[in-house]
Amino acid sequence: MHRPNHLKQTGFTLVELVIVILILGILSAVALPRFFDLGADARAAKADAIHGAVRSAAQIVRAAALVKGQTGATGSVALDGATIPTNYGYPQSLNTGIIAAAALNATSDSLTVTEGEATAGTMLTIQVNGAATLANCQVSYTSPASSGATPTISLDKSAC
Repeated sequence: MHRPNHLKQTGFTLVELVIVILILGILSAVALPRFFDLGADARAAKADAIHGAVRSAAQIVRAAALVKGQTGATGSVALDGATIPTNYGYPQSLNTGIIAAAALNATSDSLTVTEGEATAGTMLTIQVNGAATLANCQVSYTSPASSGATPTISLDKSAC
């Protein structure tokens, strides 16, 4: 016996719906964990950006110091309207030194800055807030301790 066309049922069978739900469940179980860890990736990228900014700022201040003849144990250069104190032509490990030269702001950039001293050879740390371990998501800057030396700039993003 042949059914008329207007009595045919359309739609999905229960088996088809279960298969689609199963596929969506598997995809979400595999894909969602990748999105949960984006915060750590963002903090690591931020640490990379800060590292690059500090390195660039140190070189820009060095160039200005060479032009102005400010390469002694202490000195200063003007950079974008700010006076940057220097040790041997590089920014000092201060908020008014390397932090100002790199145009970083601890509050608006969500950073913890531990300032060094005006004395040559001291270290400043810039830590990215929100990291699992602040000490393992940071950039450190040590101003040079002698003429002809360069600053030590290091990056640790092992626990961002």
